[in-house]
Amino acid sequence: MGTTKLITMYGSPWSERVRWAFAFKRLPYEKQNYEPGVDEDAVKKLTGQAMVPVLITGDKVIPDSSAILDWLEEAKPEPALLPKSAKERAIVTLWEETALNALGTHGRTLITGRLLRIDDPEAQKSGKYFAEKYGYSEFAEEQSRLTVTRILTSVRDTLSGRQYLVGDTFTRADVTVAAMLMLLKAAPQEFFVFTPEVRFVYLDQLGDDPAFSEVFAWRDRMYKDHRGEVVKP
Repeated sequence: MGTTKLITMYGSPWSERVRWAFAFKRLPYEKQNYEPGVDEDAVKKLTGQAMVPVLITGDKVIPDSSAILDWLEEAKPEPALLPKSAKERAIVTLWEETALNALGTHGRTLITGRLLRIDDPEAQKSGKYFAEKYGYSEFAEEQSRLTVTRILTSVRDTLSGRQYLVGDTFTRADVTVAAMLMLLKAAPQEFFVFTPEVRFVYLDQLGDDPAFSEVFAWRDRMYKDHRGEVVKP
């Protein structure tokens, strides 16, 4: 397939879901790191938008993590990350969209609020950058917390008595939800390496809420059983 390159941001769960899928399928790639506020113009020139991850393979440039996973499933079908039945594939897609566009975006709002409240100039600088980019407000943060709480409740109840979100095998639904949960509580250091200062930013009160302890325990099992490597910068 020639050289395959991924442009990713280390702490981004959107990037992590793609890295995880590549690792699960044991497909090697060249890594290019993306720094917010520094590399946006270069990525925008390449893709017409300023978000990562971005896949570059042969003559194809593919932005958007879902499109990258679609390409990956076609390029390396086994081990599969999608169920065989159309019904279960549809449920996987619903979980992916919920995780990406609700849990992920609202979780990012919660992180932005935490950055703005940290008594550290660099943290506040990052918070202001994301606040401007994604339209943060205190009201938006309150609403995001309510939305994330509802989603965590749905994840918890879905997983009751189950190992995976859809069917009896590990799928893109599990990859995506597990990756997005990092915005509320990072996976343990044995699975995902963060400095203590950065790890603190990735800890929300919902991540330590006993009501959702089983959700994060499930996430950690997904990392242990299916990630295949320690994630490092």
